[in-house]
Amino acid sequence: MCGISGLISSTPLSEKDKSAVARMNGHLFHRGPDSEGTFASGHAVLAMRRLSIIDLAGGQQPLYNETRDIAVVCNGEIYNFAALRRELEALGHRFATNSDVETIVHAYESWGDKFLERLRGMFALALWDSTRGRLILARDRLGEKPLYYHRDSSGRLWFSSELRSLMSVMEGRQALTPEAFNLFLTFQYLPEPATPLAGVHQLPAGHLLDLSPHNLDAEPRRYWDPATLREDPLRPVASVKQALGEACQLMGTADVPVAVALSGGIDSSLVAALTARHFSRDLHAFTIGYTGRPATDERSQAQELAQRLGIGFTEVEISDDEVIAEFPRMMAAMDTPIADIAAYGYYAVSRAARSAGYPVLLSGTGGDEFFWGYQWVRDAVNRNEAYLASKGWRYWLARLSGRPTGKLDFFGVHAALRGGDTWSRQLLTPSARATLPPDLWLTKNSLDPALPIHLAVTMLLNRTWLQSNCLALVDRMSMAHSVEVRLPLLDVDLVNTVTGMRNAGLTDWTQPHKALLVEALQDTLPADVLERKKQGFTPPVWRWMEGIIGRFGHLVADGSLVRQGLLDPQQATTCLGRFDKPFLYKLVFLECWCRLHLDGETVERLAGSA
Repeated sequence: MCGISGLISSTPLSEKDKSAVARMNGHLFHRGPDSEGTFASGHAVLAMRRLSIIDLAGGQQPLYNETRDIAVVCNGEIYNFAALRRELEALGHRFATNSDVETIVHAYESWGDKFLERLRGMFALALWDSTRGRLILARDRLGEKPLYYHRDSSGRLWFSSELRSLMSVMEGRQALTPEAFNLFLTFQYLPEPATPLAGVHQLPAGHLLDLSPHNLDAEPRRYWDPATLREDPLRPVASVKQALGEACQLMGTADVPVAVALSGGIDSSLVAALTARHFSRDLHAFTIGYTGRPATDERSQAQELAQRLGIGFTEVEISDDEVIAEFPRMMAAMDTPIADIAAYGYYAVSRAARSAGYPVLLSGTGGDEFFWGYQWVRDAVNRNEAYLASKGWRYWLARLSGRPTGKLDFFGVHAALRGGDTWSRQLLTPSARATLPPDLWLTKNSLDPALPIHLAVTMLLNRTWLQSNCLALVDRMSMAHSVEVRLPLLDVDLVNTVTGMRNAGLTDWTQPHKALLVEALQDTLPADVLERKKQGFTPPVWRWMEGIIGRFGHLVADGSLVRQGLLDPQQATTCLGRFDKPFLYKLVFLECWCRLHLDGETVERLAGSA
C-alpha cells in the first residue's frame, strides 16, 4: 500500500518540475511512511511513498523489468501475485524481488494492455514504457484506490493518489465549484467522477489512461466491462463459497500482522470466520463501541464471535466528546468531503489497529452493496423491471433504435435527496445558481437504459454510494493512520463470478436479504449471526450531529463558502434554523472541509475557532 504521484510533459522536464513532484510526494507521507522512491526520464517522473506489506526488505518502488526500460509505481496490493509470478517465470521472466508489484511490469511485457485483466487486487498504478515513450495510468475495477489528474496550461499532466497532493502544484487559489456544492449537499459525497475542483479529474474505476508526451489529451478507456461477463448460474452457492474462501485466504496473506474490523453483522463476521480458518493464531479483531452502550453497540456480539473463532480481540470505545474534539483532525484526513457520520468509527478503528502493530485490516465493506443487502435497492430492480415489461413493442423498438425509452428511476424516489438538491440551490448566490443545469444530481446519476436493470442498478450504486462514499471513506480514514484495508467481499474474482451468473439468468435480488451470501456460507457462522441485520460501526447519529453542529455551526456565517461566492451571505446567517439536522450537518461539514483543504487553515485554528 502506497501513495503515488507524478508528471508527464510534452516538453523536457526541468529540475523545477522534478522538485514539484517531490513536493507532491511529500504530501503522501501518511500513505507510505516506510520509504520513498522516484523514477525520472526526459518527459516523465513517477514517485511513490511506500507502506511495506509484502517483501519488506526488497520491495522498494519503483520496480522494473529485467532491462529496466519499464518502470512502475503502484498503490495497492496484487493478491494473486504468487500465481502470476509462477506463470511469468514459466514464460522466461526473471524477478529481482519478491514484491507483488513487480509482477505488473512482467505482465505488461507478456500481455500488453491486457495485463490489467490478469491482476486480482486493488490498485492505482503508473507504468512508464521508455521504449514506446508511453505512460499508462490505471485504476482497479471497483475503485478501491483513488487516482486524480490535472492538465495544466503548459502541456503537462500531473497525477496523484490524493487531491491535496495534486493541489500543491496547481496554479492559483482553488475554490469549490457550484456543481460540487450542489452534489455534496444532495448526496453527502461527490459521486464519481465529480471532484471538488475545476480542472481536476478522477480516473474512473476499471479504466486506464494511455498517455505520451505527444498525446496528453487522451480520454480514459474502459478495460473492464461487467456487461460482457457470463458465468454458468447452475451452482451459484458453490461458486460464491469457493470465490470468497479464496479471497479471504489471499487477503489474509502478508509479511506483517493482519487484523479484522469486526462488528456484530454478517459481512465482517464472515470475513473473520473464513480468514481465521487459515490464520487463526495470528488474526486479531478490533471492534468499535459507544459510551453508554446504545442499541447500535455491537461489542458483545463481536467479542463472542472472536472467542468462538479463537482470535485476539480489542474493543475501542468512542465517546461523544471525543468525536466532537477530534472532528477537525479527522476532517484533515478527509481528502475529499464525505459527510458519512460513521467516518469517525473507521478513523478510530484504523488508529487502534496501527497503534497495536497491525498495518493490515480486513473489512466486510461491500457485502450489502453487492449482495442486495438494501431493501430499497432490491425494490428498485423489481420496480424498474416491471416498468420495462409494461412497455411492449414500442419500448423495444425505441431501445433497438437507440431512442430514449421512458423514465427509469433510482435516486429520484428519495425525498431526502430531492430536498438536498432544492435546499442547496436556495443557499447558492444567484450567480453560482445560474451555472447549474436543472436536475444536475439526477442527470449525472441515473440508470443506464442500455443495460439490464439488475446491472444498471448495481453499476450506478457502485459508482455512487459504494465507491464515492464507502470505499473513499475507508481509504481516507485508514490511510490517515498508514493502515491498509482489504475487502474480500469486493474481490474481483468474486464480483466477476456473481455478475456473470446474474447476466446469465441468476435473479438473487428477488430473494430475501443477502440470500445468496447467507446460503453459501451457512455452515461458517451460527444461525443467530446469519440472521442479524447490518449495523456495522453505526454511531449514535443524532447526538454526534447535534454536537458537531453546535460546536462548529457558527462558522458557516461569513465563512469560507461565503467568501468563495457560493453561499449567499443572507442565507448563511439564517440557515441553521431552517433545515433538518442531516442537511445542516452536511453544510457545516463542507464549511470545515473548505477551511482546512482550500483555505489552508490549520487543525488547531479550526478547533480554536469553534
